[in-house]
Amino acid sequence: MLAGGCGLLVTLVFAATALATEAGGHGGGQMKDFAYRLLDFGITAGALYLILRGPLKRALEGRQRRVTEELEQAQQMQQAAEQCYEACQRQLADADTSIAQLRAELAAESAGQSARIEEQARQMAEQISREASRSAEREIEAARRQLRAEAVRLAMELAEQHLKQQLGPQEQSRLIDACLREVEDKS
Repeated sequence: MLAGGCGLLVTLVFAATALATEAGGHGGGQMKDFAYRLLDFGITAGALYLILRGPLKRALEGRQRRVTEELEQAQQMQQAAEQCYEACQRQLADADTSIAQLRAELAAESAGQSARIEEQARQMAEQISREASRSAEREIEAARRQLRAEAVRLAMELAEQHLKQQLGPQEQSRLIDACLREVEDKS
């Protein structure tokens, strides 16, 4: 890149010198002024490139490193959410198995007892089943809410990262100014 910039600068200087020499006495002062301005611009652009190359490179590398770290954290959080969801699913399956076992035990015990005890046992089994179902439903719903919240948060982070990558400094400034005007208008 530096070699290309230097080559362009040398080409521009030679072109300006050739134009100034060719112009001779006809408008030679204007051509010479143009050549000096062109030379000044080339030197300034080269100096800026040399001065800003290192800090810009370091800033971009730091930004890339932060984005990579944030993506890794998001993946870890997603894996943790998936593990939590799987644990909830296992608990739900275990609850169904427990319910089935309880029903079988209650049926075996109540077979030898009187109708009153059998009715009480049936009512208890239904109540346990309803409570276990409600509990399982609450756990499933809580897990779903947690997963949705996590998915929304991850999506927002990824969208924010994507926007930060897509928007240039001028667009960011424009958006910030628009938001500030909106806040000022509301207050």
